[in-house]
Amino acid sequence: MSKLDTKTWRKLRNQVKKDEKALHSLNNHQAKLLQQAANAKATIKSSQDSISIIHKDLMYSWKKEKHKVKHGKRTYTKTTKKWIKRDKPQKPTKHQSEQLSKLSRDLALAQAKHSRIVSSGIYKQTKKHKAKLAARLKRAKRKLSKFEARRRKVAKKSINKSISKQYGDFMAPKASLYETQGTTGKVVFLFTSSETEDNQSTITGYPVDHDEEIADHSVNGDKTVSIEGMIIGHTPANNLSATHLYNELLNWRYKGTELTYRSNGAKSGRKMAHIYNKHFRIQSLTKTQDQALEDRIKVSITLKFVYVAQVTTTKTKVNHKGKKVAKGSCTAPKVIKGKRGMTMHDYAKKYHTTTKKLISMNKSRHYTAHTNLAGKKLQVTEGRFKPTIRRKKVRVHHAKTSLKRG
Repeated sequence: MSKLDTKTWRKLRNQVKKDEKALHSLNNHQAKLLQQAANAKATIKSSQDSISIIHKDLMYSWKKEKHKVKHGKRTYTKTTKKWIKRDKPQKPTKHQSEQLSKLSRDLALAQAKHSRIVSSGIYKQTKKHKAKLAARLKRAKRKLSKFEARRRKVAKKSINKSISKQYGDFMAPKASLYETQGTTGKVVFLFTSSETEDNQSTITGYPVDHDEEIADHSVNGDKTVSIEGMIIGHTPANNLSATHLYNELLNWRYKGTELTYRSNGAKSGRKMAHIYNKHFRIQSLTKTQDQALEDRIKVSITLKFVYVAQVTTTKTKVNHKGKKVAKGSCTAPKVIKGKRGMTMHDYAKKYHTTTKKLISMNKSRHYTAHTNLAGKKLQVTEGRFKPTIRRKKVRVHHAKTSLKRG
């Protein structure tokens, strides 16, 4: 066991939970105030972006440029577009003028509301209180992580000490199984009678070119280690009974704990073959207790190796051609701009739908039932596709008649 007290770890962990609960348990008025300030800030940003887009259209224009590109023996013409500043700014249209006036009005209202909320004493107090709770939570998490790192270090020393002590007490092939990132220092010693390591790979069966890399056609598969042996309780290196040690194996199997398996031969002039690997999980565990009066249990364990990989993202070319679909008419989803004073419930009632469906249709915008929708885009209907039904033309066949002259 680890020399560090477990009560200290529980105390630090409970402190982290307490600080997290305190940070997320602001009263309704404080939470509403923070949400209003966030909504006003979002409205300011969206209005400023829309105004800048309209002004950019008036100040700049797109210009197409064609230039020849040589690719191998083939030469083709490539067209590029870039923004060119106009000599004289374009006058806004009637629709653009209405948009600019509406956006400017919404921007002024949102800025006034945001400044009024931010300058209030309750908002300042709430912000200060939230920052204080966040700093306290950060300190508690730092203390817990430092304590756990110390526990892992001490647990590793305890494991190595138990293994070295076991070497001196027994002169027989034995194996040790313990947590890779554990903090308890628990070790289960197995007196193994057989160990089987099985490595599998998936290899492609189609013909491979002579100059091609063979490794590209081989994918690593499952790796398992099967052990048959015996757990003996109350050894000098581990004073627990065989039942307690078996229950520890059951606990590791149930939780899916990452384990390290280390099988070493007896200390002699000639080293024996051994298996030493991390990233194992217990796949199957079987016990046979044929001698109930003795403190020993026969076990069969199957350990499965889990490949630990780091996820990386790479840029890939996107195919914009799309897929061929049946001919028909497509109705695009209706998107509107929210008005001041209108809530999600009001729009659901107006367009004969439910609030839940509206939130689902606008899930990419992260709207909630209480979001301020003034000046924001809102999808209120779903798009529909109606395939064209081809009707077969029926040709009328006229019977041929021959008129004979009498």
